[in-house]
Amino acid sequence: MNNYDQIFVTEDWLQQHLEDPDVAILDVRAGFRPQPPGPSDFFSMRVNYEEAHIPNAHYLHMVEDLSKHEGAFPFEALVPQDLHQLLGSMGISNSQTLVIYGGEMHAVTHRCWWVLRQAGAQDVRLLNCTYDTWLNEGRPTTKQEPNKPPETFQATPLPHWIANKDTVSDAIGNPKIGLVNALTKEQFEGQGQHFGRPGRIPGSISVPYTAIVNPATGALKEPSELTQILQEAGANEFDQLITYCGGGIAASTAFLALDVLGYPNIALYDGSLMEWNQDPIAPLESGPAKLTKSANDS
Repeated sequence: MNNYDQIFVTEDWLQQHLEDPDVAILDVRAGFRPQPPGPSDFFSMRVNYEEAHIPNAHYLHMVEDLSKHEGAFPFEALVPQDLHQLLGSMGISNSQTLVIYGGEMHAVTHRCWWVLRQAGAQDVRLLNCTYDTWLNEGRPTTKQEPNKPPETFQATPLPHWIANKDTVSDAIGNPKIGLVNALTKEQFEGQGQHFGRPGRIPGSISVPYTAIVNPATGALKEPSELTQILQEAGANEFDQLITYCGGGIAASTAFLALDVLGYPNIALYDGSLMEWNQDPIAPLESGPAKLTKSANDS
């Protein structure tokens, strides 16, 4: 059973709820400058937001607002209590439905969804199109920024949604735990751009984030397509799944797909390869993946 329709909302739905006090809208547009082999620069688009945005939308930037400023690794998720304080100061409460929209960096939008949800935000939705699509359809925009009185954002974080380096190390060779690499197939095999050292964590399966996203909208592909992709990758062979990538961003897309399809025991390795590769003896492997059990059986 999937919850696709409970996570993604249509443009029509959002337009009908622009003035709904029970809905808070979040613009998370960010730009992108690759900086191989280090962490990419996901720069703020607050200036673009100030020029025009969906009415009543607040702006949050994945790095400046939703990541620790002095984290142990790039893009480490903001401490939940700090996020609660930030949202409350914006006049947002956890009784509201939070609707996120972004730009062309789809994985960034999904990362913001994950950060909010793991911090305990109860009802976080994703608009099923980008801001540019909204704009090109002639839907309303504004320069006016919301000015809401402060709220108390009360939430219980979901720590089981986060995996750390020790958890991932223990998962290597454990037949019950699958490590899901969300990078491109080229990167999975140890070629092209890497994150300090080429390769993947041993025993990983490949689910490239680009394979599970509709590039025209930024929404995930249809549940039937997601199911097939994940089954062919071998995701169904494990009791627990941990997604990772270079810096925890593309991994959020893979996590979102697993959550949409109802996989019950999932986590995201927040440090991903940017943390893993700080340890020179942390194992990596490269080359084509071994055939999964299901492939061998077929």
